[in-house]
Amino acid sequence: MPVPPVPPRTWVRFSVETGGTLAPNTQVDRYRVEAVRTLRGAPLAGISPGTHLLRLESTHELPAGDGDIIGVTQQLLYTRSAERAALATTAPPGPDALCVLIPITKSEAWWQLAFDERDALFRGGGTRAGHVALGVPLARTLLRKLYHGRPLAGAGWDLLAYLECAPAERSQLEALLAGLRDPEQNPEWNYVEREAEIWLTRKEASGSPRA
Repeated sequence: MPVPPVPPRTWVRFSVETGGTLAPNTQVDRYRVEAVRTLRGAPLAGISPGTHLLRLESTHELPAGDGDIIGVTQQLLYTRSAERAALATTAPPGPDALCVLIPITKSEAWWQLAFDERDALFRGGGTRAGHVALGVPLARTLLRKLYHGRPLAGAGWDLLAYLECAPAERSQLEALLAGLRDPEQNPEWNYVEREAEIWLTRKEASGSPRA
């Protein structure tokens, strides 16, 4: 099976829209916040229903702006070669997609684990389905992008998961998220210290193109 090309490293900043001038070579997506949920830890500050939120992406550097919801893409860490095709999105949702941003911070105990220990927790085992198995039913239609904040100075979160699905699949997405937060199904959840959901609707598909 041919290995898909590695996408360029991409920096992201999610910030409240202020109407200021945006830097060149920045991809811009605009959203309206529909709901904010705190799942664990301190609640988000400065983002509430009705807020206009920007997703600023660049393959050159971290886009300028305010706030600590920042990250950068990295190589796939837990996806094995035999799983790439099964987890590849083949039917992306349309312009009316339901979007959700999930900032996550894990405990220091998680980061102190060896890679094989984290991989085992990520995959479950026995009666526990684990993160990968829980996600497979939506893998073909759920658009997924993961940004890592832990390597960046000033980041307020370890990870930023950005998801899109068709509106008709909202109940399946919410069931998936509930399963991921059930330690009986996904033991990885025991290591989450802080997590929130920001439910979004897209205002405009894109701004200036990426160079």
